[in-house]
Amino acid sequence: MVFFAALSLAPFIKDVGESVGLPVSAESALAAGLAMGVMIIPFVSSLSDDVIKAVPQSLRDGSYALGATRSETIKKVILPAALAGIMGSFLLAVSRAIGETMIVVMAASLRANLTFNPLEPATTITTQIVTSLIGDVEFDNPKTLVAFALGLTLFLMTLLLNILAITIVKKYREKYE
Repeated sequence: MVFFAALSLAPFIKDVGESVGLPVSAESALAAGLAMGVMIIPFVSSLSDDVIKAVPQSLRDGSYALGATRSETIKKVILPAALAGIMGSFLLAVSRAIGETMIVVMAASLRANLTFNPLEPATTITTQIVTSLIGDVEFDNPKTLVAFALGLTLFLMTLLLNILAITIVKKYREKYE
């Protein structure tokens, strides 16, 4: 996936952007983001499939016994019963994507760039931690302190996402016998 992002997707996005008249970097955050999204789709779909299959058959049978069609059963019974697990799988995938490094290194560059423009080069927190700690550096060196600050930021972001996931799962979880 990393080579696909760097060798195929990024040049394609650059060519499309230039044909429309947009200045697109060859190492854009958009290419890395699209590659990350494609990489995470199987993760979310597999976990969501497992959650949907875990909905008890008795709920489906009860819905059919009351005269519901298949689509009504899916919309009114199965999806509400599996919503907590589906949201949990989505948030788990987002947490995984935050720490991903290789796709961004290969497709979006190492340039520390604070921008909302996905057509410009960017990097991740994890990549910046690694580049800050290259070499033999003293603990009180500003580079080391920056790496620890970035690590704390990454930890807090992941913690907040996990708290959000737990809150959503608790809110929508339904218990069955």
